[in-house]
Amino acid sequence: MKKEVTIVDVARHAGVSITTVSHALSGNRRVAEDTRARIERSIRELDYRPNPFARGLRTERSHMVALIIPDITNPYYPTLARGMQEALLSEGYQMFVCSTDGQGERERTFLDDALQRRVDGVALAAFATRARSLAPVLRADIPVVSIGTTIQHSKVDCVRTDDVAGSRDATNYLIQKGYDPIGMIGGPAGTSPSDHRLEGHRAALGAAGIRFDPRLLAIGDFTRSGGAKAMQELLGRKQRPRAVFCANDLMAIGAMDAVRSAGLRLPTDVALMGYDDIEAAGLVTPALTTVLNPADEMGHECAGVLLERMSQENHPARREVVIPHRLIPRDSA
Repeated sequence: MKKEVTIVDVARHAGVSITTVSHALSGNRRVAEDTRARIERSIRELDYRPNPFARGLRTERSHMVALIIPDITNPYYPTLARGMQEALLSEGYQMFVCSTDGQGERERTFLDDALQRRVDGVALAAFATRARSLAPVLRADIPVVSIGTTIQHSKVDCVRTDDVAGSRDATNYLIQKGYDPIGMIGGPAGTSPSDHRLEGHRAALGAAGIRFDPRLLAIGDFTRSGGAKAMQELLGRKQRPRAVFCANDLMAIGAMDAVRSAGLRLPTDVALMGYDDIEAAGLVTPALTTVLNPADEMGHECAGVLLERMSQENHPARREVVIPHRLIPRDSA
């Protein structure tokens, strides 16, 4: 039987990314005319025909993918889900979203549920899940992509940004602006984004000859209220930071609340730096200086890796896709 042509084949033939093909097919993002022409030529030459109904009749696949995330109220994850869904729909796949509130037990429950539903793939932004928890899913030969966190297993792909480099750039920016001392609001210890962003912060301080002071570190929970509480802690300490790097934008916005409640001005008294560049980062006053951790692109690339896995019978070498980050200077620092 002739092998069915997929979006992965089109991307390879045209010499572009799966994300670009998805944008060209959906029309939801602008694609350069010469690139679009090349994609359309590949579609014609390969006789690519996205037909989810016919594909469902010919296979035993469910054409369903599970996306498991820690917090649906964090604007980063709906944006990621939208990017992922856009790419999946172009190949006839549907997606359902599970929000775990960062609880390991819920992550495992949703993994069991995904297995029972016979999904064709799982995308997992996990805070607590390790490789052993994925064993039943992997034994069923269901492709798994970890988002943002590296899970050490030969069959678990990863799509992430370089959190160490991103947070190092964020802290370097504050150092170069002359802020002193510089504090940080980190996330819960033991989770990959938290640990890596703290690592990058400490590395930047060390490279500049600044000793890391644990009294300038407060721990939040990646929520706005958690950021406000952590900022209150920092403001109440003997040495108040002149600038604070927050491990995500929601905590930075919460930190803004705390600064104002203390009768201080932004950025005159305290400057703030975030991470992620959620939509709200550009809407708050002052607009939040942050690091772009591109959620939409992350979702597209995650879908692309899953689509490639789901189109293959064998499991080639594990893939790790690193999405570039970028510092976004605004008014808060």
